[in-house]
Amino acid sequence: MNKFTFALALWAGLVLSLAGPSVHATPIVQDLGTPTMTAAEFNSLFQAIPGAAPILSSYQFYNTPTTGMVDSQVFQGTGAAAGLYAYAYQIAVNNVSDTSGQPTSVNSATLAFNGTPTPASFTTGGTPSSVYVVTDGQVGGINLPQAAPGSVIQTPTSVAWMPGSKTGALTFQYLDAAQNTGPLQAGANSATIVVLTNQPYTTQPVSLQNADPQTTYPTAYSAQGGTIQEVPVPEPATALAWAGMIGAVALVRRVRRNRQAA
Repeated sequence: MNKFTFALALWAGLVLSLAGPSVHATPIVQDLGTPTMTAAEFNSLFQAIPGAAPILSSYQFYNTPTTGMVDSQVFQGTGAAAGLYAYAYQIAVNNVSDTSGQPTSVNSATLAFNGTPTPASFTTGGTPSSVYVVTDGQVGGINLPQAAPGSVIQTPTSVAWMPGSKTGALTFQYLDAAQNTGPLQAGANSATIVVLTNQPYTTQPVSLQNADPQTTYPTAYSAQGGTIQEVPVPEPATALAWAGMIGAVALVRRVRRNRQAA
């Protein structure tokens, strides 16, 4: 095999290895971000769906009185938001303690969400997002956000989307060692989390995490339908990879031009 043929084979193998899926690929998890939206902006873009009243559903942890509530409501977009559904969630933690006297809290909340989130921007030049948080007012029939005593209104440090082959899942993360943020505290109503998709609604149970096991599971609105896939927003690593490939192609073309000119 001459040097040119060997180089060509090596290049082809590299391209195929980059294009093909890894046998040991880990599950895809995307951080959808938590940009803010005012309650006035939300209420101007989305309206409640007749027959889909707010769900206020309680949960409880082991060795703890009724621990809190998950509020949810689904809305339909109008005007610039036409064609979208908005799923709004709020996690409330009662001002109670477990049997040891430790004030209760919530580390994270997860639910099945079987409709791929849909990024959208409602301002000129705005960055599209499939998640927004509202801290300054009431969304539909969901309670007002409320800070725990001596604290501030808490928003999740991340909203993670994990698309599987058949189903998807959303996780609202509060306890985050990397960002030095604590759990959602006793006496708090979280900021309202809004997730956008173009799929209609059903209901799903919600799993909440705390040091004490969960004994009662609340129900919340969730999406159902369509193909489960990654949210179509380029990741930074993907953009860098494509930039590298484009640079490599440009280099090859420049070398060829130089050779032809010589």
